[in-house]
Amino acid sequence: MKAVIALGSNLGDRRAHLEAGLAALHTLGAVVPSPLVMETPDESGRGPAYLNTVAILVTEELDPRHLLESLLRLELAAGRDRTAGRNAPRTLDLDLITTDGTPGSWTWEAPEDLRALGAELSLELPHPRAFGRPFVLEPWRALSDPGACGGVIPGRT
Repeated sequence: MKAVIALGSNLGDRRAHLEAGLAALHTLGAVVPSPLVMETPDESGRGPAYLNTVAILVTEELDPRHLLESLLRLELAAGRDRTAGRNAPRTLDLDLITTDGTPGSWTWEAPEDLRALGAELSLELPHPRAFGRPFVLEPWRALSDPGACGGVIPGRT
């Protein structure tokens, strides 16, 4: 499966956290990072500015729910504190934006090692807010591969 993953960090050495996030994605498959990294203000107004980018991940995982679980585990391994609440500053944020699979919405029981995040996990693909966020769209457009993620590159026909 091909997937678009958005990466962000607004705590500590943000660039190092993004680089570590890209390295961690390599444990899941082949990674094509965007050449563009953007600095953007924290949408909540509660934290420091973010560095954001995207990457295309080509993985053997075929279930987007399992891919999301893997991304959540990578965030936790990178020191993300999920107990701080929604939109809290973070070392690493990994968002599954879309895949070359079927769009949809899923809710399922969280695996035991992710129960701290809640009893259930949910996923909507494509990500419902991604196409209104320049910090996702611009790095995605900067990827030169028009075949990335099933040919879906915003702003290209």
